[in-house]
Amino acid sequence: MKRRLTTLSIATVTSAVLLTSGCISGSGGGSGGNAPQTAAPGEKVALTFSSYAFQDLTVKATQNIVDTWNAANPDIHVEYQKVDPNSVHDKLVTQFAGNQAPDIIHDESADIAGFSAQGYLADMTSLLPADLKADVPASVWQTVTFGGKVTGVPTIAQVYNLFANTDALQKAGITPPTADAPWTWDDLATNAKKLTTGGDVYGFAWGLKSPTAGLMSSGLAFDGKFFSGDEAKPTITVGANEMEVPNRVKKMIDDKTMAPNSISLSGTDVLPGFFGGKYGLVMAGNYVEAQIESKAPQGFNWTMLPLLKGTSQNQAAGPQTLSIARQSKHPAEAMKFIAYFMKAENLAKVAEGDALIPVTTSASAIVKKDLAGKHGWDAILGASASLVDSPWNKATKFPQWKSETATPAYQEFLAGKIDSATLQKRLTDGWTKINS
Repeated sequence: MKRRLTTLSIATVTSAVLLTSGCISGSGGGSGGNAPQTAAPGEKVALTFSSYAFQDLTVKATQNIVDTWNAANPDIHVEYQKVDPNSVHDKLVTQFAGNQAPDIIHDESADIAGFSAQGYLADMTSLLPADLKADVPASVWQTVTFGGKVTGVPTIAQVYNLFANTDALQKAGITPPTADAPWTWDDLATNAKKLTTGGDVYGFAWGLKSPTAGLMSSGLAFDGKFFSGDEAKPTITVGANEMEVPNRVKKMIDDKTMAPNSISLSGTDVLPGFFGGKYGLVMAGNYVEAQIESKAPQGFNWTMLPLLKGTSQNQAAGPQTLSIARQSKHPAEAMKFIAYFMKAENLAKVAEGDALIPVTTSASAIVKKDLAGKHGWDAILGASASLVDSPWNKATKFPQWKSETATPAYQEFLAGKIDSATLQKRLTDGWTKINS
């Protein structure tokens, strides 16, 4: 499951509990960073590694990486600290402010933009092993590059894709799409209509209680840009391209081929209806695969479908990341552990545990082999080529705009309380106000 970051500003945090276990060798110092130290031969180095992994298989995979590293590297001990996925941002704010940040930080690209701007994360450019750099697509490296500095190593990523009740599709005479011939958004609307049989049975559902990320990421497939110009403080554009997806979703709601309660449901709240035959198709982050795998009733037949196509199949690359705190005294040793974490067999286990896409070519090959032919995984893994750096990824005030302006505006639009012109104005004016 993909966690939801809080949007609390670094400058506004006034109180929180410090993570006292961070006070060990390898951490500490001022926010400007300590002078890196090279460990002498035989010197014991202690590093802290905070991770918000919480699904059982992912925690197990992460623990195994740490344990095998420590067994093979007795002079560089890594302490694994488990963090609540819903409090990662706030805890890091407090740790950075208190000079108690972990050496190695598990976060995600959308969150490290602000920490990078504040100077809390080390520039990893010169530390990256050449083989690791080559194993990750350049488009994904862009998501973790801020002001010319690489401040995170991307690990795993998600896409928004359709999950299909294959028995319902067969009954309605619908042929599932293939990677070579994906459905367009028009195809989705047509097939959602075929699957809508009346009563409380709708062809399509999408948990849009928090709609901004999904709608905007999907909008990249229609050449939506949303933001352009200065990375930290870009200008906003909400035109025809940016409105393609919300307009199409609203039309399906109005046509009663999309479940009207979608706007009040979370990404996983649609699953009971999916299992119960109320929705033939659901849109969700592909991490939902793990929950469907474990919770689907016996005999329920389902698959993941290739990404929907607009003018392309592009979606936002918002990968999880591993960063090094600028406060760390041992960044070189921290990078060695990160490189070990990123070994193909290790990252593949992490990705499979979270049902997400590994960003490295080598790990992706392992996952593809492990999951070949299973529930549409081949098409989802192939979607890594469609992941692009989102124009809003580096905008430091995007989280504030998302929570204060975009989410309520999109919700009101989908609920029929405002029209498309008002939505465009609300989104535009909200960004202008926040940046004034």
